[in-house]
Amino acid sequence: MNPRDLATLLAVRVEASSTRGVLVLRNTSGELEQPIRTDRGDSEAGRAMLERARALVGHRVRVYRLNERMASNPKLEVRIVVHLAGFGPDTDPVHEHSAKQDVLAAAEGDTSVAQLAWSEAGLPESGAVSVTQLADALNRLPLADG
Repeated sequence: MNPRDLATLLAVRVEASSTRGVLVLRNTSGELEQPIRTDRGDSEAGRAMLERARALVGHRVRVYRLNERMASNPKLEVRIVVHLAGFGPDTDPVHEHSAKQDVLAAAEGDTSVAQLAWSEAGLPESGAVSVTQLADALNRLPLADG
């Protein structure tokens, strides 16, 4: 298996309107992937995938997905996770600049929101952080629905 096929699962957020889980993944290049969603959380399959994803936060994973057309706009597609394979905790440090960029990207460019999440997670002003610390900062971001 090529390690480039793996990503680190950093967070699982739930959209209030759809009850779908949204997975926050960091690829081996250190960039956040485009959002990938679970089935609706009010379905058995959706609940099971949400539980599986939450258990794998902080782990290296391989994501198997399908592209589905959106019901509201058939011209657009969303990425839906159909299987997650876990490959153990990611113990590599995350460079300070990369971690801060990840939090800023997840905060949709809102610097003050990103800084608040970083601070509330107790992350250092400088130096590398762990995947667990980065995940904690991401989980402190307010939920965006969309």
